Amino acid sequence: MKKVSILLLFMVSWSYAQETDNIYIQSEFFPSYDVANIYRLKAGLDIPVINNLTEKFTVGGKLQNTSFSFVDEDVPFETDEIETFNSFSLRFTYERNLRNDWRIFAMQESEVSSNFRDDNIASDDLFFNAMLTLSKYNGRDNSVLTFGAAYDIKYGLYYPIPIISYARRINDNWAYKIGVPNSRVKYSLGKSHHFEGFATLTGFTGNINDEIEVYKEDYSGTLRQTSVLLGLGYNVDFWEKLTATVQGGYTAYNRMQIQDYSDDEIYDFDMSNSFYFNVGLKYNFANMTNDKKVY
Repeated sequence: MKKVSILLLFMVSWSYAQETDNIYIQSEFFPSYDVANIYRLKAGLDIPVINNLTEKFTVGGKLQNTSFSFVDEDVPFETDEIETFNSFSLRFTYERNLRNDWRIFAMQESEVSSNFRDDNIASDDLFFNAMLTLSKYNGRDNSVLTFGAAYDIKYGLYYPIPIISYARRINDNWAYKIGVPNSRVKYSLGKSHHFEGFATLTGFTGNINDEIEVYKEDYSGTLRQTSVLLGLGYNVDFWEKLTATVQGGYTAYNRMQIQDYSDDEIYDFDMSNSFYFNVGLKYNFANMTNDKKVY
């Protein structure tokens, strides 16, 4: 499985949050000399069912494989139970233009994420993700202010986080977005070539649906990993609807824990910061809504 993961790494890509009308394959690779290498592979689609000037409704989902290659001497227990996790989901999104250049975005996703050591899907394997944001376009400086909240296991957190951002298009070449959970600055060379610096939050959550022995005690719970990434990327658009991406960076913050179902720590892997790599391809459907994008 690890050989397959390494091979797929060089065939896949990422997508931005809230770009909800595309077909994508996504990858993340965190090489590390201690604790574990992490390979995260994801494929998904979001198909527009309603797509007009006023509103858009999409139906989609994703498949994800997350593999950990542990350094045995750095982990004081057997890791066979937590080396491979798989997940699949069903997602709905809705966007609508409101009065005075306001816009609302909502997302609901049901996701199963587990190591599947037990043949059955348990109730603890099921997670629910949600997001709600409001955006306001300002034509005076060509900017968009967005605020809201999200609860999503892709961040590796058990609590909701705020979404706050200010995005502005300075001119044809430069644009930026400042906020949480991600900030970005982009330089465009013509219409097809885009260079980007970013700081963003990412992570992973998976249920351990069979007990794992830690320090000779059996525990049930979840594996959670959270990283803050700093990096640079290059995107190239071709054939109008395809985007190829290359990214590289470093984790400014990296944490991975086994937690019980009360979200209390069972074991902290004390992971060091590591490099980050990503490459790939994405297909975008046409967006018919009157959405004033500045970034």
